[in-house]
Amino acid sequence: MEPGATARYSFSLSRSVILLMAMKSALIQGKLGDGRASCSSGAPERRPEMPRTGSQSVPEPGGSLRPGEARSPGPSMQELLDADTRAVPVALRDHGYSYRGSSDVPRSRYTSPEFAALEAEYMWRATWQVACREDEIDKTGDHVVYDVADESLIVTRQADGSIRAFHNSCLHRGTRLRNDDGRVGSFRCPFHGWTWGVDGRLTDLPCEWDFPHIAQSAETYCLPEARVARWCGWVFVNLDEGCEPFETYAAKLIDHFDTSFDFANRYATFHAVKEVPCNWKVCMEAFSEGYHVIATHPQILEFAGDANSEYSIWDDSPYVSRFVNGFGVQSPHLSDTLSPQQVVDAYLEFAARTPRGEGVRVGEDANPRAVVAAILRAGMAPRLGVDLDGVSDSEVLDAILYHLFPAFAPWAGLGQPLVYRWRPGRTPDTCFMDVWRLAPIPDSGAGAEPATCTRLGLDQSWKEAPR
Repeated sequence: MEPGATARYSFSLSRSVILLMAMKSALIQGKLGDGRASCSSGAPERRPEMPRTGSQSVPEPGGSLRPGEARSPGPSMQELLDADTRAVPVALRDHGYSYRGSSDVPRSRYTSPEFAALEAEYMWRATWQVACREDEIDKTGDHVVYDVADESLIVTRQADGSIRAFHNSCLHRGTRLRNDDGRVGSFRCPFHGWTWGVDGRLTDLPCEWDFPHIAQSAETYCLPEARVARWCGWVFVNLDEGCEPFETYAAKLIDHFDTSFDFANRYATFHAVKEVPCNWKVCMEAFSEGYHVIATHPQILEFAGDANSEYSIWDDSPYVSRFVNGFGVQSPHLSDTLSPQQVVDAYLEFAARTPRGEGVRVGEDANPRAVVAAILRAGMAPRLGVDLDGVSDSEVLDAILYHLFPAFAPWAGLGQPLVYRWRPGRTPDTCFMDVWRLAPIPDSGAGAEPATCTRLGLDQSWKEAPR
Protein backbone atom coordinates (compact mmCIF):
# COMPACT_ATOMS: atom_id res chain seq x y z
CA MET A 1 0.00 0.00 0.00
CA GLU A 2 1.24 3.48 -0.86
CA PRO A 3 1.81 5.89 2.03
CA GLY A 4 -1.33 7.90 2.73
CA ALA A 5 -3.64 5.42 1.00
CA THR A 6 -7.07 5.03 2.54
CA ALA A 7 -8.09 1.95 4.46
CA ARG A 8 -11.34 0.25 3.60
CA TYR A 9 -11.88 -2.46 6.16
CA SER A 10 -10.07 -3.95 9.10
CA PHE A 11 -11.40 -7.31 10.25
CA SER A 12 -9.53 -7.20 13.56
CA LEU A 13 -10.23 -3.91 15.33
CA SER A 14 -11.84 -0.86 13.79
CA ARG A 15 -9.53 2.04 12.98
CA SER A 16 -11.54 4.35 15.18
CA VAL A 17 -11.07 2.06 18.17
CA ILE A 18 -7.33 1.76 17.57
CA LEU A 19 -7.09 5.53 17.34
CA LEU A 20 -9.07 6.00 20.53
CA MET A 21 -6.95 3.54 22.47
CA ALA A 22 -3.68 4.96 21.18
CA MET A 23 -4.61 8.52 21.98
CA LYS A 24 -6.06 7.68 25.36
CA SER A 25 -2.94 5.72 26.29
CA ALA A 26 -0.80 8.66 25.28
CA LEU A 27 -2.86 11.01 27.41
CA ILE A 28 -2.85 8.78 30.48
CA GLN A 29 0.68 7.41 30.29
CA GLY A 30 2.12 10.84 29.53
CA LYS A 31 -0.19 12.47 32.10
CA LEU A 32 -0.26 15.54 29.87
CA GLY A 33 3.35 16.22 30.61
CA ASP A 34 3.62 18.74 27.78
CA GLY A 35 0.55 20.67 28.94
CA ARG A 36 -1.48 19.71 25.86
CA ALA A 37 -4.91 18.28 25.87
CA SER A 38 -3.06 15.85 24.39
CA CYS A 39 -29.92 5.33 15.30
CA SER A 40 -31.25 3.44 12.91
CA SER A 41 -34.49 3.47 10.93
CA GLY A 42 -36.85 0.62 11.50
CA ALA A 43 -36.01 -2.41 9.40
CA PRO A 44 -38.67 -4.12 7.32
CA GLU A 45 -39.81 -7.48 8.53
CA ARG A 46 -37.99 -9.16 5.67
CA ARG A 47 -34.53 -10.18 6.87
CA PRO A 48 -32.55 -12.17 4.31
CA GLU A 49 -30.52 -15.11 5.42
CA MET A 50 -26.90 -14.53 6.29
CA PRO A 51 -25.16 -14.25 2.91
CA ARG A 52 -22.32 -16.40 1.78
CA THR A 53 -19.35 -14.07 1.83
CA GLY A 54 -17.11 -13.46 -1.10
CA SER A 55 -13.36 -13.90 -1.07
CA GLN A 56 -11.20 -11.45 0.81
CA SER A 57 -7.75 -10.15 0.02
CA VAL A 58 -5.88 -11.89 2.82
CA PRO A 59 -2.08 -12.08 2.96
CA GLU A 60 -0.71 -15.58 2.54
CA PRO A 61 2.36 -16.73 4.46
CA GLY A 62 5.33 -15.45 2.54
CA GLY A 63 3.07 -13.35 0.30
CA SER A 64 3.56 -9.75 -0.78
CA LEU A 65 0.91 -8.19 1.49
CA ARG A 66 2.07 -6.85 4.82
CA PRO A 67 -0.08 -6.42 7.95
CA GLY A 68 -2.55 -3.62 7.35
CA GLU A 69 -2.60 -4.02 3.57
CA ALA A 70 -5.34 -6.65 3.18
CA ARG A 71 -8.53 -5.24 1.67
CA SER A 72 -12.04 -6.33 0.88
CA PRO A 73 -12.91 -6.52 -2.83
CA GLY A 74 -15.25 -4.04 -4.44
CA PRO A 75 -15.08 -0.31 -5.18
CA SER A 76 -13.46 1.97 -2.66
CA MET A 77 -15.26 5.02 -1.32
CA GLN A 78 -13.10 7.25 -3.47
CA GLU A 79 -14.09 5.28 -6.57
CA LEU A 80 -17.75 5.72 -5.66
CA LEU A 81 -17.19 9.47 -5.35
CA ASP A 82 -15.68 9.51 -8.84
CA ALA A 83 -19.12 8.63 -10.24
CA ASP A 84 -21.04 11.26 -8.25
CA THR A 85 -23.46 13.34 -10.34
CA ARG A 86 -22.60 16.54 -8.47
CA ALA A 87 -19.43 18.22 -7.30
CA VAL A 88 -18.06 16.24 -4.37
CA PRO A 89 -17.18 18.21 -1.21
CA VAL A 90 -13.45 18.83 -0.99
CA ALA A 91 -13.42 17.36 2.49
CA LEU A 92 -14.40 13.91 1.21
CA ARG A 93 -11.34 13.88 -1.03
CA ASP A 94 -9.11 14.53 1.96
CA HIS A 95 -8.55 11.05 3.32
CA GLY A 96 -5.64 9.53 5.18
CA TYR A 97 -4.52 6.23 6.62
CA SER A 98 -1.57 4.79 8.45
CA TYR A 99 -1.44 1.30 9.93
CA ARG A 100 -1.59 1.47 13.73
CA GLY A 101 -1.31 -2.24 14.44
CA SER A 102 -3.73 -5.02 15.31
CA SER A 103 -3.87 -6.31 18.86
CA ASP A 104 -6.21 -7.03 21.72
CA VAL A 105 -7.29 -4.25 24.08
CA PRO A 106 -7.22 -5.28 27.76
CA ARG A 107 -10.68 -5.99 29.15
CA SER A 108 -9.87 -3.81 32.15
CA ARG A 109 -10.00 -0.71 29.94
CA TYR A 110 -13.76 -1.19 29.86
CA THR A 111 -14.47 -2.60 33.33
CA SER A 112 -11.88 -1.31 35.78
CA PRO A 113 -12.85 1.45 38.24
CA GLU A 114 -9.12 2.25 38.48
CA PHE A 115 -8.88 2.82 34.74
CA ALA A 116 -12.06 4.90 34.79
CA ALA A 117 -10.44 7.04 37.50
CA LEU A 118 -7.41 7.55 35.27
CA GLU A 119 -9.69 8.62 32.43
CA ALA A 120 -11.40 11.10 34.73
CA GLU A 121 -8.14 12.61 35.94
CA TYR A 122 -6.05 12.66 32.77
CA MET A 123 -8.55 12.62 29.90
CA TRP A 124 -11.94 14.10 30.80
CA ARG A 125 -10.24 16.99 32.61
CA ALA A 126 -7.91 17.71 29.72
CA THR A 127 -9.85 17.39 26.45
CA TRP A 128 -12.35 19.48 24.54
CA GLN A 129 -15.91 18.23 24.96
CA VAL A 130 -19.22 19.52 23.65
CA ALA A 131 -21.37 20.86 26.49
CA CYS A 132 -24.47 22.08 24.66
CA ARG A 133 -25.78 23.93 21.63
CA GLU A 134 -25.74 27.71 21.63
CA ASP A 135 -29.48 27.95 21.07
CA GLU A 136 -30.05 26.03 24.33
CA ILE A 137 -28.72 29.07 26.20
CA ASP A 138 -30.06 31.86 24.06
CA LYS A 139 -30.73 34.59 26.65
CA THR A 140 -28.79 36.11 29.55
CA GLY A 141 -28.84 33.74 32.52
CA ASP A 142 -29.79 30.71 30.44
CA HIS A 143 -27.57 27.85 31.49
CA VAL A 144 -26.88 24.15 31.02
CA VAL A 145 -25.36 21.96 33.72
CA TYR A 146 -22.65 19.83 32.11
CA ASP A 147 -21.61 16.83 34.20
CA VAL A 148 -18.75 14.56 33.16
CA ALA A 149 -16.95 12.03 35.36
CA ASP A 150 -16.77 13.75 38.77
CA GLU A 151 -16.76 17.29 37.35
CA SER A 152 -19.68 19.69 36.91
CA LEU A 153 -19.88 22.99 35.04
CA ILE A 154 -22.52 25.69 34.67
CA VAL A 155 -22.38 26.83 31.04
CA THR A 156 -24.20 30.15 30.86
CA ARG A 157 -24.98 33.04 28.54
CA GLN A 158 -23.64 36.47 29.53
CA ALA A 159 -25.26 39.87 29.12
CA ASP A 160 -22.85 40.72 26.31
CA GLY A 161 -23.76 37.56 24.39
CA SER A 162 -20.62 35.65 25.31
CA ILE A 163 -20.67 32.23 26.96
CA ARG A 164 -18.75 31.23 30.08
CA ALA A 165 -18.43 27.96 32.00
CA PHE A 166 -18.14 28.07 35.80
CA HIS A 167 -17.35 25.21 38.13
CA ASN A 168 -20.65 24.12 39.67
CA SER A 169 -19.46 24.25 43.25
CA CYS A 170 -19.89 26.76 46.07
CA LEU A 171 -16.52 28.08 47.27
CA HIS A 172 -17.69 27.77 50.89
CA ARG A 173 -18.49 24.07 51.36
CA GLY A 174 -18.48 22.70 47.83
CA THR A 175 -22.26 22.37 47.48
CA ARG A 176 -23.61 22.14 43.91
CA LEU A 177 -25.02 25.50 42.91
CA ARG A 178 -27.30 24.19 40.17
CA ASN A 179 -28.78 20.75 39.58
CA ASP A 180 -30.86 21.56 36.52
CA ASP A 181 -30.75 23.61 33.34
CA GLY A 182 -32.75 26.81 33.28
CA ARG A 183 -32.63 30.61 33.42
CA VAL A 184 -31.70 32.55 36.55
CA GLY A 185 -30.39 35.96 37.51
CA SER A 186 -27.80 34.54 39.88
CA PHE A 187 -26.40 31.28 41.24
CA ARG A 188 -27.33 30.90 44.91
CA CYS A 189 -25.98 28.11 47.09
CA PRO A 190 -28.91 26.20 48.62
CA PHE A 191 -26.90 25.47 51.80
CA HIS A 192 -25.77 28.84 53.21
CA GLY A 193 -26.97 31.28 50.56
CA TRP A 194 -23.68 32.45 49.10
CA THR A 195 -24.62 33.97 45.75
CA TRP A 196 -22.77 34.69 42.53
CA GLY A 197 -23.98 36.65 39.52
CA VAL A 198 -24.18 35.00 36.11
CA ASP A 199 -20.81 36.65 35.45
CA GLY A 200 -19.25 34.62 38.30
CA ARG A 201 -18.80 37.52 40.74
CA LEU A 202 -19.67 37.05 44.41
CA THR A 203 -22.71 39.28 45.02
CA ASP A 204 -24.13 38.18 48.37
CA LEU A 205 -22.31 36.86 51.45
CA PRO A 206 -24.67 36.28 54.41
CA CYS A 207 -23.13 37.36 57.73
CA GLU A 208 -20.20 38.85 55.92
CA TRP A 209 -18.84 40.27 59.20
CA ASP A 210 -17.80 36.71 60.05
CA PHE A 211 -15.73 36.53 56.86
CA PRO A 212 -13.59 39.70 56.90
CA HIS A 213 -10.94 38.12 54.70
CA ILE A 214 -13.59 37.61 52.00
CA ALA A 215 -15.50 40.85 52.51
CA GLN A 216 -12.29 42.81 52.00
CA SER A 217 -11.40 40.98 48.78
CA ALA A 218 -14.69 39.75 47.29
CA GLU A 219 -13.30 40.23 43.78
CA THR A 220 -10.97 37.28 44.33
CA TYR A 221 -13.85 34.95 45.21
CA CYS A 222 -15.24 34.66 41.71
CA LEU A 223 -16.32 31.22 40.54
CA PRO A 224 -13.42 29.44 38.81
CA GLU A 225 -13.88 28.91 35.10
CA ALA A 226 -13.21 26.34 32.40
CA ARG A 227 -12.11 27.20 28.87
CA VAL A 228 -14.90 27.73 26.33
CA ALA A 229 -14.94 27.53 22.54
CA ARG A 230 -17.83 28.05 20.11
CA TRP A 231 -18.10 26.45 16.70
CA CYS A 232 -21.00 25.95 14.28
CA GLY A 233 -23.63 26.44 16.97
CA TRP A 234 -21.93 24.13 19.49
CA VAL A 235 -20.35 25.09 22.82
CA PHE A 236 -17.20 23.22 23.84
CA VAL A 237 -15.50 23.23 27.23
CA ASN A 238 -12.11 22.17 28.56
CA LEU A 239 -11.26 22.04 32.28
CA ASP A 240 -7.52 22.35 31.66
CA GLU A 241 -6.46 26.01 31.85
CA GLY A 242 -3.33 25.24 29.86
CA CYS A 243 -5.05 23.21 27.15
CA GLU A 244 -4.35 23.37 23.46
CA PRO A 245 -6.61 25.89 21.68
CA PHE A 246 -9.75 24.36 20.23
CA GLU A 247 -8.83 25.72 16.81
CA THR A 248 -5.77 23.48 16.59
CA TYR A 249 -7.19 20.59 18.63
CA ALA A 250 -10.10 20.22 16.17
CA ALA A 251 -8.32 21.62 13.12
CA LYS A 252 -9.34 18.96 10.60
CA LEU A 253 -12.94 18.90 11.80
CA ILE A 254 -13.19 22.68 11.57
CA ASP A 255 -11.60 22.83 8.13
CA HIS A 256 -13.77 20.07 6.67
CA PHE A 257 -17.09 21.36 7.97
CA ASP A 258 -16.38 25.03 7.35
CA THR A 259 -15.36 24.40 3.74
CA SER A 260 -17.63 21.53 2.72
CA PHE A 261 -20.68 21.13 4.95
CA ASP A 262 -23.21 23.78 5.99
CA PHE A 263 -23.09 22.71 9.62
CA ALA A 264 -23.67 26.13 11.19
CA ASN A 265 -26.98 26.71 9.43
CA ARG A 266 -28.81 23.96 11.33
CA TYR A 267 -31.06 23.52 14.33
CA ALA A 268 -31.99 20.55 16.49
CA THR A 269 -35.31 18.88 15.70
CA PHE A 270 -34.67 16.15 18.29
CA HIS A 271 -32.51 15.75 21.37
CA ALA A 272 -32.51 12.90 23.85
CA VAL A 273 -30.00 11.59 26.37
CA LYS A 274 -30.20 8.05 27.67
CA GLU A 275 -28.37 6.14 30.36
CA VAL A 276 -26.99 3.00 28.72
CA PRO A 277 -25.88 -0.19 30.54
CA CYS A 278 -22.35 -0.40 29.16
CA ASN A 279 -19.01 1.37 29.29
CA TRP A 280 -18.95 4.61 27.29
CA LYS A 281 -16.27 3.26 24.95
CA VAL A 282 -18.31 0.15 24.15
CA CYS A 283 -21.27 2.35 23.26
CA MET A 284 -19.17 4.77 21.24
CA GLU A 285 -17.37 2.04 19.28
CA ALA A 286 -20.66 0.40 18.26
CA PHE A 287 -21.56 3.56 16.33
CA SER A 288 -18.12 4.10 14.81
CA GLU A 289 -17.65 1.11 12.53
CA GLY A 290 -19.36 -0.91 9.82
CA TYR A 291 -18.03 -4.31 10.86
CA HIS A 292 -21.28 -5.22 12.64
CA VAL A 293 -23.50 -4.75 9.58
CA ILE A 294 -23.16 -8.29 8.23
CA ALA A 295 -24.48 -9.81 11.47
CA THR A 296 -26.65 -7.05 12.94
CA HIS A 297 -28.14 -5.44 9.81
CA PRO A 298 -28.05 -8.13 7.07
CA GLN A 299 -31.18 -6.58 5.54
CA ILE A 300 -29.12 -3.66 4.18
CA LEU A 301 -26.32 -5.67 2.54
CA GLU A 302 -27.99 -5.38 -0.86
CA PHE A 303 -27.44 -1.62 -0.90
CA ALA A 304 -24.67 -0.87 1.63
CA GLY A 305 -20.96 -1.21 0.91
CA ASP A 306 -20.16 -2.05 4.51
CA ALA A 307 -16.86 -3.87 4.06
CA ASN A 308 -15.57 -1.04 1.88
CA SER A 309 -16.17 1.62 4.49
CA GLU A 310 -13.43 4.21 4.53
CA TYR A 311 -11.68 5.01 7.83
CA SER A 312 -9.49 8.10 7.82
CA ILE A 313 -7.03 9.39 10.39
CA TRP A 314 -4.69 12.33 9.91
CA ASP A 315 -1.26 12.72 11.44
CA ASP A 316 -1.56 16.52 11.34
CA SER A 317 -4.87 16.46 13.28
CA PRO A 318 -4.62 13.43 15.56
CA TYR A 319 -7.80 14.08 17.55
CA VAL A 320 -10.05 13.80 14.49
CA SER A 321 -11.05 10.68 12.58
CA ARG A 322 -13.75 9.84 10.04
CA PHE A 323 -15.83 6.85 8.98
CA VAL A 324 -17.63 6.83 5.60
CA ASN A 325 -19.96 4.06 4.44
CA GLY A 326 -21.29 4.19 0.89
CA PHE A 327 -24.93 3.39 0.13
CA GLY A 328 -26.56 2.51 -3.17
CA VAL A 329 -23.92 -0.15 -3.77
CA GLN A 330 -24.02 -3.79 -2.75
CA SER A 331 -21.91 -5.24 0.02
CA PRO A 332 -18.75 -7.10 -1.01
CA HIS A 333 -19.94 -9.83 1.35
CA LEU A 334 -22.54 -10.87 -1.22
CA SER A 335 -21.21 -13.54 -3.57
CA ASP A 336 -23.76 -12.81 -6.33
CA THR A 337 -23.63 -9.62 -8.38
CA LEU A 338 -26.88 -7.67 -8.15
CA SER A 339 -28.36 -5.69 -11.01
CA PRO A 340 -28.88 -1.94 -10.63
CA GLN A 341 -32.62 -2.62 -10.40
CA GLN A 342 -32.12 -5.04 -7.53
CA VAL A 343 -30.00 -2.54 -5.60
CA VAL A 344 -32.54 0.26 -6.11
CA ASP A 345 -35.46 -2.00 -5.19
CA ALA A 346 -33.71 -3.17 -2.02
CA TYR A 347 -33.00 0.40 -0.92
CA LEU A 348 -36.55 1.62 -1.58
CA GLU A 349 -38.04 -1.39 0.17
CA PHE A 350 -35.99 -0.64 3.27
CA ALA A 351 -36.16 3.16 3.33
CA ALA A 352 -39.61 3.85 1.84
CA ARG A 353 -41.41 0.52 2.35
CA THR A 354 -41.89 0.32 -1.42
CA PRO A 355 -42.60 -3.30 -2.49
CA ARG A 356 -40.03 -4.67 -4.88
CA GLY A 357 -40.99 -4.18 -8.49
CA GLU A 358 -43.33 -1.28 -7.73
CA GLY A 359 -40.77 1.50 -7.55
CA VAL A 360 -38.77 3.35 -10.18
CA ARG A 361 -37.55 1.30 -13.14
CA VAL A 362 -33.89 1.59 -14.14
CA GLY A 363 -31.76 0.22 -16.94
CA GLU A 364 -28.94 -2.29 -16.74
CA ASP A 365 -26.35 0.46 -17.13
CA ALA A 366 -27.86 2.73 -14.45
CA ASN A 367 -25.88 3.93 -11.45
CA PRO A 368 -27.98 2.90 -8.42
CA ARG A 369 -26.36 5.57 -6.25
CA ALA A 370 -27.37 8.33 -8.65
CA VAL A 371 -30.92 6.98 -8.92
CA VAL A 372 -31.46 6.74 -5.18
CA ALA A 373 -29.80 10.12 -4.54
CA ALA A 374 -32.16 11.80 -7.02
CA ILE A 375 -35.15 10.25 -5.24
CA LEU A 376 -33.85 11.44 -1.88
CA ARG A 377 -33.26 14.99 -3.12
CA ALA A 378 -36.79 15.19 -4.51
CA GLY A 379 -38.27 14.00 -1.23
CA MET A 380 -36.06 15.91 1.19
CA ALA A 381 -36.05 19.36 -0.44
CA PRO A 382 -39.72 20.26 0.15
CA ARG A 383 -39.73 18.66 3.59
CA LEU A 384 -36.66 20.61 4.72
CA GLY A 385 -37.56 23.79 2.85
CA VAL A 386 -34.15 24.10 1.18
CA ASP A 387 -32.74 23.77 -2.33
CA LEU A 388 -30.73 20.54 -2.65
CA ASP A 389 -30.05 20.56 -6.38
CA GLY A 390 -26.34 21.25 -5.93
CA VAL A 391 -25.84 18.79 -3.06
CA SER A 392 -23.76 15.75 -3.98
CA ASP A 393 -25.07 12.18 -4.10
CA SER A 394 -22.77 11.32 -1.23
CA GLU A 395 -24.14 14.03 1.07
CA VAL A 396 -27.76 12.89 0.71
CA LEU A 397 -27.00 9.17 0.59
CA ASP A 398 -23.91 8.09 2.52
CA ALA A 399 -23.08 7.67 6.19
CA ILE A 400 -20.32 10.23 6.90
CA LEU A 401 -19.37 10.20 10.57
CA TYR A 402 -16.61 12.35 12.07
CA HIS A 403 -15.22 11.77 15.54
CA LEU A 404 -13.54 14.37 17.75
CA PHE A 405 -11.67 12.70 20.59
CA PRO A 406 -12.86 11.72 23.03
CA ALA A 407 -16.62 11.67 22.61
CA PHE A 408 -18.15 14.05 20.03
CA ALA A 409 -19.37 12.52 16.76
CA PRO A 410 -21.19 14.65 14.17
CA TRP A 411 -22.53 13.20 10.93
CA ALA A 412 -21.88 15.29 7.85
CA GLY A 413 -24.27 15.63 4.93
CA LEU A 414 -28.05 15.36 5.08
CA GLY A 415 -28.65 11.64 4.73
CA GLN A 416 -27.73 10.91 8.37
CA PRO A 417 -28.32 14.26 10.16
CA LEU A 418 -27.32 13.10 13.64
CA VAL A 419 -24.81 14.09 16.30
CA TYR A 420 -23.67 11.80 19.12
CA ARG A 421 -22.06 12.50 22.48
CA TRP A 422 -20.93 10.02 25.13
CA ARG A 423 -20.05 10.50 28.80
CA PRO A 424 -19.07 8.01 31.49
CA GLY A 425 -21.74 6.83 33.90
CA ARG A 426 -21.70 6.42 37.64
CA THR A 427 -19.80 3.14 37.25
CA PRO A 428 -17.61 1.78 34.42
CA ASP A 429 -20.60 -0.35 33.38
CA THR A 430 -22.88 2.57 32.50
CA CYS A 431 -22.72 5.67 30.34
CA PHE A 432 -24.82 8.50 28.97
CA MET A 433 -25.41 8.89 25.25
CA ASP A 434 -26.89 12.01 23.68
CA VAL A 435 -28.44 12.01 20.22
CA TRP A 436 -29.31 15.19 18.35
CA ARG A 437 -31.06 15.23 14.99
CA LEU A 438 -30.28 18.36 12.98
CA ALA A 439 -32.05 19.93 10.03
CA PRO A 440 -31.09 22.88 7.83
CA ILE A 441 -32.73 26.12 8.86
CA PRO A 442 -35.42 26.59 6.17
CA ASP A 443 -34.72 29.18 3.51
CA SER A 444 -37.76 31.05 4.87
CA GLY A 445 -36.28 30.99 8.38
CA ALA A 446 -39.63 29.89 9.81
CA GLY A 447 -40.20 27.02 12.20
CA ALA A 448 -36.60 26.61 13.36
CA GLU A 449 -37.31 26.23 17.08
CA PRO A 450 -34.82 23.88 18.80
CA ALA A 451 -36.18 20.73 20.41
CA THR A 452 -36.09 20.32 24.17
CA CYS A 453 -34.06 17.48 25.65
CA THR A 454 -35.75 14.24 26.73
CA ARG A 455 -33.97 12.30 29.47
CA LEU A 456 -34.29 8.51 29.49
CA GLY A 457 -33.26 6.14 32.25
CA LEU A 458 -31.65 2.71 32.07
CA ASP A 459 -34.99 0.92 31.80
CA GLN A 460 -36.49 3.24 29.21
CA SER A 461 -36.35 2.85 25.44
CA TRP A 462 -35.25 5.39 22.85
CA LYS A 463 -38.74 4.91 21.40
CA GLU A 464 -40.15 6.76 24.42
CA ALA A 465 -38.54 10.01 23.29
CA PRO A 466 -40.89 12.24 21.26
CA ARG A 467 -40.08 12.33 17.57
